[in-house]
Order: sequence, then C-alpha cells, then structure tokens
Amino acid sequence: MDVETLLKRGLTWVSLRMYIKVNSFPHNEDEITVETWVESCPRLATQRNCIIRNAQGDRLVDITSMWSLLDFNTRRPANIFEQLPEFANYVTDEASVVRPPEKVHPPMNPVKVGTHTVLFSDLDCNMHATSFHYVLWVMDTISLDEYKEKQISEIEINFVKECRYGEMVSLYREDISENESVFEIRNAEGEVLNRQRMVFSKRK
Repeated sequence: MDVETLLKRGLTWVSLRMYIKVNSFPHNEDEITVETWVESCPRLATQRNCIIRNAQGDRLVDITSMWSLLDFNTRRPANIFEQLPEFANYVTDEASVVRPPEKVHPPMNPVKVGTHTVLFSDLDCNMHATSFHYVLWVMDTISLDEYKEKQISEIEINFVKECRYGEMVSLYREDISENESVFEIRNAEGEVLNRQRMVFSKRK
C-alpha cells in the first residue's frame, strides 16, 4: 500500500532500528540493483531486509530493519494485520545473511561534536526528519582526516523519538575502540532522539 493511501487512513510506517553491513563500495558509474523483502511480521512490527548488488551480482551492502505501523490519532503502534490484512501476502520468512538490528547501548561519557538545526530538506512526507538524515548529520561530524584513513563498514541505528522542523539538535560521540564509535543525537531538552553505532575499517 502506497504512502499517500496510508496517510489518508491516518497511518504511516516508522523506522525503529536498522543495521547496515557494508561489504564493499560501488565505483562511479557502476550499475547496482536493490532487492528487498519482508522477512517477518509479528503483530506490532515487521522486519524488512535489503541487498544491494553490483552488475556482477556481488553483495555490496546488506541491510536489516525493523518497522512499526503508526496510528497518527493515538501516536501509538497499530496492529499491522488488523489495519493491513493484505500485508500477510508479502511475508516471506526468508532470512537475511546478516543479523537483525540490535539495541545501541547509551554512551557513558560522550563528547559533544556538533549541532544541527532541522531544515525543510531534512523532512519526509510526515514532516519529521527522514531516517537517513540522522546518519548524514552524524557523518558530517567526522573529520575529513578520519575519512581519509577509514571507511564505514557497519552502521547500527536506533530511532528513539521524532525530530521536527526547526529543532536544534546536539550530536555526541564516544569512541568505544580504535574502530568503533557510538553517537547520540539529543534535542534542546536533552532527550535522546537517535543512537548510532559505527564500525570503521582501514580504507583500501
């Protein structure tokens, strides 16, 4: 069911968690294909998987993600099969080769590394910050020197609370090891909106 139809019924999909495993990066002008499917769907959440391949069929990126169907009126998760009984036709029970997304544990002593004001270009059709913009905000806090030495090989994302237009958010970082960091995005009241764990590898 398309997004416009869902919105007319007072419903929308929201991201809960996401895990991205980067095996290798595509090159300029490479042709890629994206394959996506629904693995499972308990009553209040669904796991969707994704594979990005190059023209030779090599797996470039594997993604697993958890989603909930949100009722705009109650601001609570809706029963997927009650609201969308046809959704059962899309559940395949086909597992991904990578694990499901997991909880990102709060950092113990994070350091503030940046701020961002939520702009119109950050918003989705629900007028909230899009899932991937949270990642972009974090990536923009990483120095060019670090990018010259390392590349991202894993991203774990927990979407904790909605972020709206005009909000000023602060970004925090804690390095767990030489190649692993946890990031936290907070609003002006100090509430956590998003947590991410990034794993880096030496740039090839």
